[in-house]
Amino acid sequence: MAKQGMTTREEAAEQLRVIRAVMERATIFRALSGETALIGGAAALAAAWRSEGKHAWAWAAWWLGGLAVVLAFNVFQIFRLKMIHKRPFWSSGLRVALRGVMPSLIAGGFLGLIFVRGDQDRAAACVWILHYGLALLAIREFAPKSMVWLGWAFVVFGVGSLAGVSSVVEMPTNWMQHLNGARLMAIAFGGFHLIYGAMIVTTGHREDSSA
Repeated sequence: MAKQGMTTREEAAEQLRVIRAVMERATIFRALSGETALIGGAAALAAAWRSEGKHAWAWAAWWLGGLAVVLAFNVFQIFRLKMIHKRPFWSSGLRVALRGVMPSLIAGGFLGLIFVRGDQDRAAACVWILHYGLALLAIREFAPKSMVWLGWAFVVFGVGSLAGVSSVVEMPTNWMQHLNGARLMAIAFGGFHLIYGAMIVTTGHREDSSA
């Protein structure tokens, strides 16, 4: 009987630990996704404007600079969240998220730079868009449903754009001739992030007002 009682207490403690971990991850994604998406979308539009008409490394430099800005803001957001909740910066939730997204981000980043080196900016943009979406979907088990939809939007747009760039697939219209690498990146990283960020931030404000 005592053994059964101990087992019940252990199970309750384990369930509490799992619930706390899930809530921590949800809090991290909630804090990061809204405001960071808005900053990322604005940075993408600025990079698209500055990189328009440029090619190869001159084109990629603006996007890598925009990435650095968003990463810095991301770190600031995580640090601010941890200070508010008095938790360590390098938490289990953050480690799980990084383990999920890093394979797709590293592979896509490397492949994109290969295309940049070959002066194929549109192909590089398509690869970056596709692999970013795959990275978001890799953490769908504990990410908000809205982020899963964002991931699918990137994947679908990335695959469709890559098909348009490829000579293997014949597209019904030559719509890709109007979309260079900068414009593709602006639509995905700029437009999708701004729409997503606006939805998350306004939803959060409504929830705070009703609380």
